Amino acid sequence: MAIVLDPNEAAINRGIRTVGIGKKGSKALTPQLALEILEDLKSGKVSDVAKGAFFAGLCAKGIEPDEEVLGQVFAPGILKEPSRLLAAIAPDAPEFARWVCVQLLQGHSLDGQTAYDLGNFLFSKEPGDALRGWVASFLRVRYETDDEYQGLLQAMEDTIAPAFKIPTPPGQPIIQIAEPFDGVDHSYMITPLIGRALQAQGYRVAHQVGRNSGPKFEMNLWDIAQALGEKSALSNADLASEKPAFGWFFHQSVMAQALDRWVDLRHQIIKRPFLATLERFINPLKADILIASAFHPPYGEKMMTIAERAGFKGVIIVRNGLEGSIAFPLMRGVKLLLSAIQKDGSFRRHEMSIENPSVVDTEEMIEKPKAADNARLIESHVKAGASSSKHFDWRVQSTSQGLVQGLEWLKDNK
Repeated sequence: MAIVLDPNEAAINRGIRTVGIGKKGSKALTPQLALEILEDLKSGKVSDVAKGAFFAGLCAKGIEPDEEVLGQVFAPGILKEPSRLLAAIAPDAPEFARWVCVQLLQGHSLDGQTAYDLGNFLFSKEPGDALRGWVASFLRVRYETDDEYQGLLQAMEDTIAPAFKIPTPPGQPIIQIAEPFDGVDHSYMITPLIGRALQAQGYRVAHQVGRNSGPKFEMNLWDIAQALGEKSALSNADLASEKPAFGWFFHQSVMAQALDRWVDLRHQIIKRPFLATLERFINPLKADILIASAFHPPYGEKMMTIAERAGFKGVIIVRNGLEGSIAFPLMRGVKLLLSAIQKDGSFRRHEMSIENPSVVDTEEMIEKPKAADNARLIESHVKAGASSSKHFDWRVQSTSQGLVQGLEWLKDNK
C-alpha cells in the first residue's frame, strides 16, 4: 500500500511516517525526501526526540543506497556502525541506555529486568530525549515481547504519585475502562454511558484518561468528560465517596507526571509507541477487571497477556471496535477476548463472537466530532433514555449488552 504524505508537513515527520510504520509497512525514502531531511538535520531544525525516532525506524527497516546520504550529518559510514551512530544521535544519554539500544539493533530481546532498567531511564528526568525517541520508535517497528512490556510497565507504575498508591477503599468490584488516549475522529464516544450501565450492574468504574497524544486529535474521552463537568480523581481515596454518574476519571497528569511528559514527546514521534498500549494497563486501584480495546487484531492476545501479568483478575479486550475503541460497530460483529483467573492462579481464556442485529443501513460517520456535541448526546440519553441519534442509541445498547455478556462469562468461569 502506498504511503500518502502531506508535502506541507516537516520533512522529518514525513520521514518518520515512511520508515517508522512497522515490520511490514515501512518504505524506503525517496532520494528527494532523504535530501530534505539531511538539510533540516544540518540546519538544526529537527528536535532530538524526532531525530531519534527517525533513525530508529530507518535502521530497523534497513538502509537503502539512496538513504546512506543521511550519514553525512554525522560521519561517513556511521549508519552501519550502531554504537557510533547512537553516540552521535544521543551523546547525552547514559551509556547503559545506548548499550541496550545496540542490543536491540542486533536483534536481541530484553529480559524483564533490563526492560525495567531501560524504563527507569525513559521515565526519568535524565537528559537523552533523542534516545527516548529512538527506543519508542524501534520497539514499535520491531514489536515488543511480553517480558519487555512487563518490565516497562513496572517502570511506569513506579512513577505513580503516592496518593494513587494508597489502598483502595473497600466496596463493589472495580472495572477499569481504558480507551485509547487519542480518542476518535469520525464518531461519537459512548464510554461514559457504558460506565454508567456497568455501575448499575453492581460495579465501580474507573476510566483511565489523559492528554491527547495523537495521532488522532479531534477529541478523546477526557475532552468529553470535561464537557460533562467531570473532574479528575485526586487520590485512590476518592472511591470512598458515592459513585459518580459515569464513574471516576483518573487523569494521567495527576497520577503520574513522568508519563504525562511523554505526551509532548509523542507528538514528535508521530507514530504510536509502546506507551499507547501500556498506559492503559496502569492499575493504581488494583481493579478487578480491565475493559480495553485492541488497536489491531494481532494485538489482542498480547494485550491479554499484559493484563494478566498486570494483576487484573478478569480481562475483556474488544476486537474490531469502532475506531479502535470499546464501542461496538453496527454494521459488523465484534469479538470479545476474555480471560478469568482460576483458583490455582492460571487464567482461562475464551473468545466470544457477537453479531450485531442489522438495525441500520450504514455506519454513521461524523466529520470532526466535537466534545460538546458528544456530551449533549450523553446528557439527552441520561435524561430521556434516548438521544437525537439512532446510531448513538443503538451503539450504547449493543455495547452495554455485549459487555454484560462478557462480564457474566468472567463470573461463571472464575
